[in-house]
Order: sequence, then structure tokens, then C-alpha cells
Amino acid sequence: MKYRLAYVAAALALFVAGPSFAQTKVIKLLSSWDRTSLPALEGALVFQEQVKKISGGKLEIDIKGPETVPAFQQIQPVTAGVFDMLWTHGVYHAGSKGLSLVVDAMEPDLAKRRSSGVFDFLDKYYQKHNKLMILALVSNGTRGYQIILRDPLSPSGDVQGRKIRGTQSYFGVIKALGGTPVVIPITELYSALEKGVVDGAAMPAAGIISAKIDEVAKFRVRPFIGVSTEAVYVNLNAWGKFTADEKKMLLDAGKATEQIMLTQGDVTIDREDAELDKLGMRTVALPKDKADQVKAAWTKSLWELAEQCCADGAKELHEIALKANLTQ
Repeated sequence: MKYRLAYVAAALALFVAGPSFAQTKVIKLLSSWDRTSLPALEGALVFQEQVKKISGGKLEIDIKGPETVPAFQQIQPVTAGVFDMLWTHGVYHAGSKGLSLVVDAMEPDLAKRRSSGVFDFLDKYYQKHNKLMILALVSNGTRGYQIILRDPLSPSGDVQGRKIRGTQSYFGVIKALGGTPVVIPITELYSALEKGVVDGAAMPAAGIISAKIDEVAKFRVRPFIGVSTEAVYVNLNAWGKFTADEKKMLLDAGKATEQIMLTQGDVTIDREDAELDKLGMRTVALPKDKADQVKAAWTKSLWELAEQCCADGAKELHEIALKANLTQ
């Protein structure tokens, strides 16, 4: 008799658990990076984990990478609702009102970004132009980008005459060092360096090892440049279908991801730097005058790029950020 009761109890448990499992809502997120650019994907993986944790498994993030839609073409299918969310950098859709690209010129003060009005301004801007809302602005630590080279710096401490891979946000820095910018997706960088299509690259502060770039470039230029800020964008129609509780879970997951990645980003950078030292990839330092030029060029060129892509919002956003001492 006791075995029969145990069987009935087990069956009842499955019956009760069944609908809960079936009600798991799967959210389709498109990412501009896959595991070959693991540090750039890391924030999306943290967000995925936080959504599962905070929702108690009621919500699940299904990540699709650039093998599904090329990185520079992803905003349109998310705006159209083919995917629910997007994990990318604003510069990847600069031609489609990618104003969030300029957050890289701001200090990674998460509280001030929100209290100053920067976050809300960007959110409303994306809702107006791309039918997307911003769920989270995620800075990958306090050090954003670097330049890597096949050969050492020139005797004058620059890259005069060399072709340097970089998206638009790097153009000012590359030109300040005498280089010529070449736009190539990060997924194609290994081949471009190996074949000599480019002589170096501007890229995130971590990601060399996952892409095996140390095999084809032997020098890391220091200091690091700016801050790297990616974002979670949500299709407005998809957002409207979430319940109030689900929205809160997703917003909480976004804020948690921001906090985690600000620390974890630096941990990832330090870990990779230590491993690259062991692998024999050398660091070379810019002369102070060049380093100062690079720092100034980074901020100035990002705000200029913001003006080019988003003249109807860049000046007002700049004023908000200046007032909050988040940028120059």
C-alpha cells in the first residue's frame, strides 16, 4: 500500500511540476559575438544566467550569434521582431541611429549614468528611432580597448603608414597614431592579420586568446583606451507582451548584469593579460605625448561620430553627460 501511495505522490508531483516547466518563456536574443570573442559575449552570458536565476527558471534567454545574422546587420531583424532582444555595441549600427556608441566616452559610473538622465535619454531615443528600449548599458570593466600589432611601434612611437583594423569608433585614435583605419568584423581579424591585409587592430581590452590573435600579432600597445559598453536592447512589441512581474525580473537582471560586469570585466582583462605574458605576447608603451593624444582623440572622435550618426540627439546627450561630469 505504501508503495502505491508513493507512486501516486510522485505522479502528482510530476503533474504539478509539468505546467510550471511548460510555462517557461523562451526569449530570443541575437548577439553580435560568439564564443570566439568570449569576453565580448560574456555580458550576454551573465545576463542569461541572471534572468534564469531571478525568474526562478520562468524566463530563459536563447542566444543566437553572428552565424545567424552578421554582426553589422542585426538591428533590423530585432526592430522587425524576428528576435526579441539584441546584445551588441552601438557602433555596429551607427548608420541606424546608434547613439549608444558614445557611452564609451563616458565614465563607467553606473549610478550616475542613470541619475543624470543619460540612460533615460538613450532609452527614449532608441524607442523613437528603432522601436527598441534599452534594458541595460553594460561596461566590461573600467578598461575598454587596446591596439595590437604584428610589429613593434615605430621609432617615433606610433603606427605611421600602417593599416589598422577598427570600427568607426576607433578611427580618431588610429589616425592620431598615423595609421589608416580598415573596417573588418572582429570574426575576420585572425585571417586579416595572418595574410597581412592589416598590420594591427584596435579591439576590446580582452578577447585576444579566445580568437587566438596572439598567434598572428605579437605586441599589445598600452595604455588601454576608453571604456567598452555594450547593451541589451528589447523589441518594444516583445516588451509589451511581458507581464509586469516578468518586466521587473528582466530589469533586475539587467541591473545585476551591469554591476557584475563592471567588476568581472577587469578580472577577465587581468587574467588574459597574465596569460598573454606567459605566451610571449609583449606589451609596448606609447610615449606620454602620444598617449595623451590618443586619450583626447578617443573622446573627441566619439562625440563627433555621435553627431554624424545622431545629430538630433548627440548635442543634448553631450550636455547631460557634461553636466554630470561623465565626459569631456
